[in-house]
Parts: sequence; C-alpha cells; structure tokens
Amino acid sequence: MKKVLLTFILLLASWGTVYAVDSDIDKALVIEMQSVASTFVKSLGKTLKTTMQTEGPKAAIRVCETVAPALANQLSRETGWKISRVSLKVRNPLIGTPDAWEREQLIKFSNSLRTDSAQLDVIEVTFNEDNSERRLVRYMRALPTGPLCLTCHGKLDDIPDEVASVLEELYPHDKAIGYARGEIRGAISIQGNRD
Repeated sequence: MKKVLLTFILLLASWGTVYAVDSDIDKALVIEMQSVASTFVKSLGKTLKTTMQTEGPKAAIRVCETVAPALANQLSRETGWKISRVSLKVRNPLIGTPDAWEREQLIKFSNSLRTDSAQLDVIEVTFNEDNSERRLVRYMRALPTGPLCLTCHGKLDDIPDEVASVLEELYPHDKAIGYARGEIRGAISIQGNRD
C-alpha cells in the first residue's frame, strides 16, 4: 500500500474542536471515527463507573476483563470496523498488544500534552498502489488516565491490596500499572477497508 496522507487531529475539550483535515480525508469519515470511539468510551465508562459505585473496584476489574472486549466486538459487528484497545503497557497481551503503526501513535500520544481534559486522536488513510478506490482507514483515540483509572492502573503503592491481588490473579504479566493522572495509558484503535 502507498501512504497517501497522515493527519493528526488534536481536540481540546475546553477550547472546542481544533483540527486540520486534508481534502483527501472526508470530514464525514473523521466524524464517523470520532463517533464510534466516543460510543465505546462512553458506554464502557458508564458501566465502569456504575460498577465501581455499586460493587467496588474488584467488580470493575471484571468489567474490563469481559465487558470491554464484548463491547468492542459488538461495535465491530455493528459498524464494520475492527475496534480494539491497545497500550504500550498491556494488561492482557492477547488482546491489547499494538501493531507497529499503533505503537508509533501511542508513543506520539505519550509524548504529547498530558491532561485528562485533552483528547488526542489520529487518522491515516492509505490507498492501494494500483490506484483502486479501496482504502485502509486507521484511527486511534488516546485514553488519558483519569482519577477513576488510578484504582487499577495507578502506582503499585496506591492500588488497594484487594485490587492488586485480583489483578495478579487475572493478569500475571500485567504491565498496565504505574500511571499518574493525565498520562496516556492506551488508545481505542479502529481500522478497516472502505471503498
């Protein structure tokens, strides 16, 4: 495939939307990617928050273990896009390990503005070298570490013992800890082919 364009989109929640979209990237496509990512983040966030409030953090770990992958699969089926969560410090290597492009974007996100009031996302569209209309669309939205996230993703000394023991049991090779508020802990990744 021939890379045609890479456009970074920076959205600052408190300042409104600020982004540049090249004429080769359809604004409707950008809006669709943002919508799919928002649906995932809001749905999972609501479930996590409710579970934390009603059942506690140990139950919330199970939400991330089962509900998050199920939600990604459901949205993938509904939208036709492949949706996943990836991180440089993975909790579950079977479903959270980034490919080379995702890794590159995660590094750029991690080196960017670090605050949970900012939204960082990127979109890339590539076309086949045979000049066909088929294109590969890749989109990622960074996931900053918010206060709620620190219960399971914070520094080891700050994670409650009961949570740490469940994490150790479920994820013996867990690397997704040690974050501070505002750090990028991963991203929603969306990709697929479009004509």
